[in-house]
Amino acid sequence: MRRFVVSARELWQRHPVALGVAVTFSLSLLLRWLYLQSAPDRAWPFSIFFYGDSRFFHTYALEHARGLESSATLPYHPPLFPWLLGLLYRVLGEPQGNAYPYKLCLAALSASTVALSWTWWRGLLGTAWSFVAAGLFAASFGWLVLSTTYSNEVLYAFFLTATLALVLRHRSGPTPVGAVLLGLAMGLGSLTRAEHLYLWPFLLAWAWLYRGSTPLTSLATRWGAAVLVSALVLAPWALRNARVLQELNASTPALEPLPVMAPVTVYGPINFAMANHAGATGGFTPDSVNQLGQDGHLDVANTAQRHLLLHGYAVGLAWMREHPADAARLWSAKLGRWLDGLSLGLGASNLPSGLSGSRAPVDLFVPEGGALKWPLVALLVAGVLLSVTPRWRAFSLLSLVVLHRALITAAFFGYTRGLLTIFPALLPLLLLPLVALTARRPALALRVPAVAGVLLLLLWVEAGALALGAPRGFMASGSTDRTSGKLIQDDWVRIWPK
Repeated sequence: MRRFVVSARELWQRHPVALGVAVTFSLSLLLRWLYLQSAPDRAWPFSIFFYGDSRFFHTYALEHARGLESSATLPYHPPLFPWLLGLLYRVLGEPQGNAYPYKLCLAALSASTVALSWTWWRGLLGTAWSFVAAGLFAASFGWLVLSTTYSNEVLYAFFLTATLALVLRHRSGPTPVGAVLLGLAMGLGSLTRAEHLYLWPFLLAWAWLYRGSTPLTSLATRWGAAVLVSALVLAPWALRNARVLQELNASTPALEPLPVMAPVTVYGPINFAMANHAGATGGFTPDSVNQLGQDGHLDVANTAQRHLLLHGYAVGLAWMREHPADAARLWSAKLGRWLDGLSLGLGASNLPSGLSGSRAPVDLFVPEGGALKWPLVALLVAGVLLSVTPRWRAFSLLSLVVLHRALITAAFFGYTRGLLTIFPALLPLLLLPLVALTARRPALALRVPAVAGVLLLLLWVEAGALALGAPRGFMASGSTDRTSGKLIQDDWVRIWPK
């Protein structure tokens, strides 16, 4: 046994990164697999805890897998995740009533994200705390759900963590290879979620503030190369969008033309209008568009809908100017829903928050018990404040990512899943106060994360025990379709265990 321990120690000393990646990836994938075994929805293309855009992704992926060129339709959704899903359909075959193989592939992608995050967390948090962060990411109930269903968050988180890893590695400006990789990560991330494109100003601001002695010309050249690569990645899709929008304008010559410049999507103005009006709730509320006709479907020939596609920003801002108090309350509601992501617990049973709660339209399940939310908000605020001090200033990049997402949330919809999306940036900030407290006492700096790691491993034991039994049952209530009597998945749904 002693010989084995010595050998393991030697292996760690020789290959710490490779071994750490192998451990974090394997444990993350194992927990996702165990979670799926006890899930009643493991064969469905969605989860009872998250429905989202799974139906759209499945339809788009089928068309892509079959090589069908869809008719000219508005570029409303970023294309990369359904393309990935379509690739899986080509490789594994189209679904035959069972989405389990594709969910398992997405779980592996999520496990890769955890492992990649650990590689750069190690430099920020230290080895011990980086393993705690990886354990929290792997065992997050929200991520167990998102990584085992059709959600573009699982792909986006990979590109976000790759972006942060590259920026932190090339603080004085990316090398030629680094510029290509960063440009790829930013371009592909933007084709997964359009708001990733607007992370550029925050990255460039951070690079300027912490440029050190790097000459301005060198800094501009290096970062400019990365921006150029990301533009080249977006170019084919932007050209395709321009062609489609030109066709749509030609089909409606009597209406105001749509702008043909759309690098990723055209949904910015209309989403802003849907998110900011008298009936807005803070979450996704398409009622203002549904009331304009077409049974809730976007139609460029519909004059009222076209007005929002073109002038939605002006419409939303006009309402804010006329109702500043209501706008402030709406911002608070949006950020409150976003921060509900901190209410989600750990493991297959969402400990300690439990599995009774509600699922908002196009959003993630939120438990009834919110005991975790405000203590974690306090930790996050403390982490952000520490990140502006000289000792911990590398963490300020992560604070800018959180700020970027908070501004996007305040402008558009308050999604609980939006907070989960930035976990690679969020977790180090949540742990930073604990890291700072234990840094002054070397014994605690090792002992506290070691105890936390052992406690986290118990979640794998719990998931294994659940996987040995029959899939768990759940009850649900909400609005029902008048014809079929089935739950309307895009509306509010309340969920609780049987």
